[in-house]
Amino acid sequence: MLIQDIKKQKFEWKRKAWSIPELRGSKQAWFFIVQELTESLQKNDVVDLNSSPDLKSTSNAYPWRNYAPFLKGVGFVVNKAGVLCLTEEGREFCKKPTKRLMANLLHDKYRIFGEILFLIQENPKTIEEIDGILCREFSLDWSNLSNTRRRMDWLEVLDLIEAVGNRKWGLSQEGKKALDEWQIVSSDVVESLDNEKQEIKILPPPTEIDELLKRLEKDPMLHKKRNTYNIWIPSPNRIENLKTIVQFAFERVSRSDLFEFIENEFKLKTSSVESMMPFLKADGLIEEVGKSIYVSTPAAKAWCESGSDLDFIRIIHSNKRFVGEMILAAKEDTTRNEIYAEALKYEMNTEKTRWVMGLLIEAGLLYETQYLHVKATALGIAFVSELPLMDMDVFDAQIESSVCENENDVSIEQTKNDNDKLFKALSVAARDPMAEGKASGVAFEENIAALFRFMGFDAIRIGGAGNTDVVVRWKDDSEKIITAIVDGKSKSSGSVMHTDISDVAIETHKEKNSADFVAIVGPGFGGDTIKNFARKKGFALITDKELIDIAVSAKELGLSLSEIALLFKVPNGLITLDELINSQKRQFEIVSIVIKTFKQEQEAMDSLSARDLYFLLRGTNLSPSLEELINAFELLATGEIGVLNLVKKMSPTENTTYSMHNGIQRVNRIRALALAIENGLTE
Repeated sequence: MLIQDIKKQKFEWKRKAWSIPELRGSKQAWFFIVQELTESLQKNDVVDLNSSPDLKSTSNAYPWRNYAPFLKGVGFVVNKAGVLCLTEEGREFCKKPTKRLMANLLHDKYRIFGEILFLIQENPKTIEEIDGILCREFSLDWSNLSNTRRRMDWLEVLDLIEAVGNRKWGLSQEGKKALDEWQIVSSDVVESLDNEKQEIKILPPPTEIDELLKRLEKDPMLHKKRNTYNIWIPSPNRIENLKTIVQFAFERVSRSDLFEFIENEFKLKTSSVESMMPFLKADGLIEEVGKSIYVSTPAAKAWCESGSDLDFIRIIHSNKRFVGEMILAAKEDTTRNEIYAEALKYEMNTEKTRWVMGLLIEAGLLYETQYLHVKATALGIAFVSELPLMDMDVFDAQIESSVCENENDVSIEQTKNDNDKLFKALSVAARDPMAEGKASGVAFEENIAALFRFMGFDAIRIGGAGNTDVVVRWKDDSEKIITAIVDGKSKSSGSVMHTDISDVAIETHKEKNSADFVAIVGPGFGGDTIKNFARKKGFALITDKELIDIAVSAKELGLSLSEIALLFKVPNGLITLDELINSQKRQFEIVSIVIKTFKQEQEAMDSLSARDLYFLLRGTNLSPSLEELINAFELLATGEIGVLNLVKKMSPTENTTYSMHNGIQRVNRIRALALAIENGLTE
């Protein structure tokens, strides 16, 4: 039945997803495959997603990893810290596995499912006719019949439609019953969403949150301080789940109690909660007020009291890059890939951007206009107009300024120029196979090897038929020699496709060089096929930009070869390395602000403790935790560095006091020692 209430239609449209995930296997066996999979999960949860279920309905069973997206999409399973287990809906299906129940779930989860029944209730139609009407009425730009065909296939499998001759499809008796019971969205809702012009009234933020926004507005340079940390939140209803966590920490709570609550509330493992904590702290939701003692921030408490999702987004925007800016980037109908490309300017990768996008959709500030397309809602446009946004010209100037800072020394400037030439040569060769007038791909391969040597690896270009392009070697922490082979793919199109890679050749090269790891370096990688293929084979996909950024960070932060080598690990090596880089950058920023504060306060206070600095720095944008400050104090007080001197040891450690003397002399000593070591290595 057609929903009459336009508001209800809009809600239905916005909450549903576009693409029904693929289910491996023949169409005729789909329902029975799902039935067997859920029955298997009812007996035992699946820990190893690479294992394959024992299925009678098909002779070619795939690993659980291939079935999981469909089962999760329909709502039958949930992945809890890598363990696949049934949901309540999954258990209900096991009790009564009917096609109608499954059809109800597909209609409830995905757009334009029951709506197809509405189109053919009077006159049967071919798939081509149905696709044409859908594209016209719902303003879709589907380039082929695949989206319509998958919906039609499921409608057929679940006995809702039937062939009536001349390639046309009509309603079955079960389909007529479903159409009478289901709520159907009119195609007019899409046009109404695009043309919303009613006045949007947005309540002002609470004082605590308004203060965060005013800081950004008064000092645009603070935008650079907004973090790019990973996000992890239990699903579904992620904003509500975060609110539950924040409310639990309204009063001071120990780390162990907070972890226990989150683990029990959301059925998570400790490792999952660990991965959530950096986000909760960096994005201004909780703060550490004592060693392993946490409490919700004033802004987070204000959000819980207002109950407004907009206040949550305001907090996130104040602390993380490319939040409000994403809404502005999606002012017009925009593809997700275009958003991801824009996010790179803010140093946000695809995974982090996808999380932010999900939160904005959940808050009603973005919506999916069609598959893989998003657009700001009328509320989103009004909301972003009130936010202080990052000026990219200022941001670029900051980066350029920071790069040039303290480069008075001619040798440092020369080194920087040489490095820049290498980075530029690699970037150019990635998109020009004939770069530097050399044979196809040679310049790119040579520059890849040079960049790995720049980071400290033993790297040589081999090239030629029958062997890999570059071999990279290093010793791990146990002095064992590790080998990786690198396949360079220079593409003028800017994108490496699945067809550009021969897994047989790569496996041969890997065996020939007794390699532990394989990486493919290119300007970009197009489509999910190559990414899924590489993940399955254990091949790391690295863009030239990612490799350059890692090289820069490796030099700036003094990363070890074992740490840099995380980039070879699949599937999460690059993510882990990115987290490590962000963590070390923050550590150095904390060291810097500790020294600066000592310089400012020591005359008045003689000596300072970590607790003293915690209260002095609590209102700063960096806002280090007590644990971070204690670690910084202990580092600066080591014999090798000696910038801080122990005055009085106290218990707890946060009350131990230090003084700072001869700071410049210690810096000169460390610099002289570093130069002596460097001279010994280069001679």
